[in-house]
Amino acid sequence: MTTQIDPFRKLSPNKIRAYKQAPWREQTRLLAIGLAAIFGLMAMLGLFIFTGAQAAEAGLRVQSLIRDRDRLMRLLESQESELTQKQSEEWMRKRAAELGFGPASPTDLDYLSVPNEAPAEPLSVSPTSFLYTNAEVSLAPAYRETLLEWLLGLIQPKGAK
Repeated sequence: MTTQIDPFRKLSPNKIRAYKQAPWREQTRLLAIGLAAIFGLMAMLGLFIFTGAQAAEAGLRVQSLIRDRDRLMRLLESQESELTQKQSEEWMRKRAAELGFGPASPTDLDYLSVPNEAPAEPLSVSPTSFLYTNAEVSLAPAYRETLLEWLLGLIQPKGAK
């Protein structure tokens, strides 16, 4: 006669403890903890390697940009030196002689007189002269008044101006 196992029957505490402390169960738990720790360390290591590689790449890019900047600065200095040399009087006289030019004598010069020439007026380009005197620009009085004028207007009565 076979005995049937009742699934709802309560197991004895000894059987539960024996099941919980079974060697294969303990080994499986330790293996899972170990593997989780190893995967965690590998993920951290991968993150460190990835950020280190990015930093190294950025460093190489910066070095490349610094080399380019230095090369361009040397080129600019070379061109400035060449320009300074070409602006010298000695070089210009030599180049003019190569092109067939020579010094002009007073008899070679022609002067042109212009009758009724208007005298040159000084040009003021300051912002205040433009804002306050140019008739083409119409600004509200509040924008034409200085801070000092505004304060004096507050202090003095209207008829005292």
